[in-house]
Amino acid sequence: MDYNDSKKRFKLYKAGKAWLIAGTVFLTLIGANLAANADSTTTDTGNNSVQNTQTVPNNQDITSADADQNNVTPISSKADDKNQTETTKGTDETVNEPINGDSNAVESNSTTTIDDISSKSDKDKDDVTTTAQADSNNQNSTSLNTDNINKDKNVSTETSTNNHDDSVKSDSSTPTDNAKPDGWNADHTQYTQDGQLVTGVQNIDGTYYDFDENHNLVKNNYVQSQWGDWYMFGDNGQIATKVTPWTGTYYYFDPLTYLRVDNNYVQSQWGDWYMFGDNGQIATKVTPWAGTYYYFDPLTYLRVDNNYVQSQWGDWYMFGDNGQIATKVIPWSGTYYYFDPLTYLRVDNNYVQSQWGTWYMFGNDGRIVVGLADWTGAKYYFDPSTYLKVTNAWENVGYGSAYFDGNGQMDSINLFHQWYSQLNQSMPEGCEGASLQIAASVLGRYYNLADIYNTIGYGWNLTPYNGFYGNPWGGSSYKVQTVFASAMANKLAGMVSGIQDLTGAGVGTVIDELRNGHAVVTWANIDWNLYNQNDFHVMSIVGYSNGQFLISDPYAYSQKEYWIPTSTWAYVNANTQAVGWNTPRSMNLVIN
Repeated sequence: MDYNDSKKRFKLYKAGKAWLIAGTVFLTLIGANLAANADSTTTDTGNNSVQNTQTVPNNQDITSADADQNNVTPISSKADDKNQTETTKGTDETVNEPINGDSNAVESNSTTTIDDISSKSDKDKDDVTTTAQADSNNQNSTSLNTDNINKDKNVSTETSTNNHDDSVKSDSSTPTDNAKPDGWNADHTQYTQDGQLVTGVQNIDGTYYDFDENHNLVKNNYVQSQWGDWYMFGDNGQIATKVTPWTGTYYYFDPLTYLRVDNNYVQSQWGDWYMFGDNGQIATKVTPWAGTYYYFDPLTYLRVDNNYVQSQWGDWYMFGDNGQIATKVIPWSGTYYYFDPLTYLRVDNNYVQSQWGTWYMFGNDGRIVVGLADWTGAKYYFDPSTYLKVTNAWENVGYGSAYFDGNGQMDSINLFHQWYSQLNQSMPEGCEGASLQIAASVLGRYYNLADIYNTIGYGWNLTPYNGFYGNPWGGSSYKVQTVFASAMANKLAGMVSGIQDLTGAGVGTVIDELRNGHAVVTWANIDWNLYNQNDFHVMSIVGYSNGQFLISDPYAYSQKEYWIPTSTWAYVNANTQAVGWNTPRSMNLVIN
């Protein structure tokens, strides 16, 4: 071919905004070497040669393949009268998507197949230029050194002319880029996609995996994705959903979004429900949620319903049937309790209003009160059926019959007791012991009169301060035969538990003892006057009502009981004197 023929094979084509000259070029870029070969006929006119140049926009998908393997027809065998070049796509499975033959097609007198170059910048600004040289006598090849490609400044080429014989020609069928097959590696720790090891979160086999910057599979860790969200990947590397153990606790990941669930109560994959807190960790003990509080067992993590449990800071709280922390009146364990609506703590020993408006008393153990209750220095009674306070009515309080006024306070009390006669027991001088028998019967205790005096001790050589002076079975003396309260309490302490000297007590103290179910043994005068000091006598007080005491007198053959004003009792009790002795004022005895 002479120079004129060669010249005719150049065509003008437009790339970007510049018009370029395209000659007959055959380019083969294999792998990372990007080698360009050209078979053309040029006329050597001295040392000058004609250089054919082809430029390809860098944003195209480019396929690299061996001409033999990919059915690319060499340019030397192409017959094209119109200087048009057809592009043939190879059939080998390693061939990538060919260049689109529409607006991005390069018009040329050659057939070109080039390795894939993707994700480049705007095709109008960046060109890949391949320069080929040939002379008429020798086959020349031009190679592009990929070390000279600057990815940030687009692909450039370095043109060199080398002469090679057939024995050293580059074999375009041998890949040079060490490309790996797509898919998992042998130990399932790395994944190749489009010939490249992947990093970050990837959708593989219908689920998601994460690969670190070294392309290694992430397992059992909570990591940030390439778009900023955080995800959990389990022991097998797959993205976690629902309840997942990690760092000594448990977390929950939404099965739709895969995001960690915070501050919510959700159902696990095995059906149970669990609470996950603000930090995503599974909740234990008292946990706030949805405007209230719940309690979750620290062993099972399950919600605790209808139980009274201790919080992580030591206080105890009640959680109801719906798991919510209890306030006001709550049924539990066969009774009712009240929990303060502000502190949620159990209310003890207080009279409070329920959520439905009625008032109830809760005792020292927090339980709703039935029967008697002490509160603010008074006694109240609460109906065993309705739990309501009783007002303006008589009630059996167990140890007596009591009347409760309009405020519900106990006003009157008649103690249940057994009357004893000292005379019927052949002890005309034994009023102290017989009165003690009456007082003890209120408590359900029964003592033998003879045993009482034998325990106290009696005789003419004793004084009322250390035993019974005289003989309880009878005898004459110019001194009063008696025993004082202090000696009686001391001598009988081992026999009568709770016996106590109450000398010095006034009306209020006696009333309190009666309301508490304790009869009072009192030293006075048989006819409640001070005219005859020889009528020194001991009796029991067993009731109070409307300013009067109920007296139970043992000096009779049949039951002798009557009411006297509390003022009369107080005067006589404080001023009675036993003939022959310096009698203590206001001498009394009680059994608690």
